[in-house]
Amino acid sequence: MSDRPSFDGVAATPQHVRAGIVAYAAGDALGVPWEGRTPEEVRWEALEALPARGDWPRGATSDDTEQLLLVAAYLVDANGQIDEWDFLDRLATALPKMRGAGPTTQAAVRRFLTTGELHATDGSSIGAAMRALPFGWATPVVAAMHRRELTTRISRTTHGAPEAIISACVVAEMAAWAIEQYPLATVVAAGIQEADHLARLYALRPAALQPLRQAASGEWAPSTAEMAPHAMTTVASVLYVLREAMSLATAMKQAVALGGDTDTTAAIVGGILGCQLQDVTADIPWLPRVLLPESALIEATATGLQNLRQSLCP
Repeated sequence: MSDRPSFDGVAATPQHVRAGIVAYAAGDALGVPWEGRTPEEVRWEALEALPARGDWPRGATSDDTEQLLLVAAYLVDANGQIDEWDFLDRLATALPKMRGAGPTTQAAVRRFLTTGELHATDGSSIGAAMRALPFGWATPVVAAMHRRELTTRISRTTHGAPEAIISACVVAEMAAWAIEQYPLATVVAAGIQEADHLARLYALRPAALQPLRQAASGEWAPSTAEMAPHAMTTVASVLYVLREAMSLATAMKQAVALGGDTDTTAAIVGGILGCQLQDVTADIPWLPRVLLPESALIEATATGLQNLRQSLCP
């Protein structure tokens, strides 16, 4: 990044990564019951109870959490030297058991299994961005080019639209700055700077980034018409919540209250804010009701990402 602020950041620890993963899952579970609802249909007083969604177990997380952990485990196992074929093979094996996997990711896996093709040519939904936090947790702020390469290569296996790839890189960038304890205003600014950089590379029209810029400046007001599961819209919702965030739990609840892609928005907000803490147990009242991934998996993933991060530190 250019124009780095004078604040030097703080070294991340496995505990920060673990807190980010747990908060991400808690945000996912908080939003699952309300996905696709309008803001008027979201009942604030019922959020922490984690009401059941259809035949899903109460407190369940979605494919958001499973794909986040799949990406994180792959990064650790590959020691940052990724191979798109290996990643898609893992995704294809895991996908049938994931609740709520989106049509874009499912189509990409079918394409891979049928033709062996590794790169999507379209797909502007949020699937790439929702699993992008591990790229930021695994790379220090100063490793911007490496982080961007990792994020782009994995993102385009399922989502080929520039908007989807840019959104994923924005989320990864914010995660890198957040886990080094930079102030939230700096985290948001880093995300916007990353979006601007990639928009120039992709020759994207300026209007494409308008929701992100407006959300970061407080000039954007989400509406029901904008709540379609589009990557830019969901990341704009994340920025909208982060710029005013006062506490982890309240921010995740505010993310759900926006309606639309509630689980993904709340999960990303939780992951970014959670990784600035070392333990989120006391900060999330509904955490005991969340069906978290196995603790051993979370611990191993957090330690592995931190070790990978250390290997990239100057």
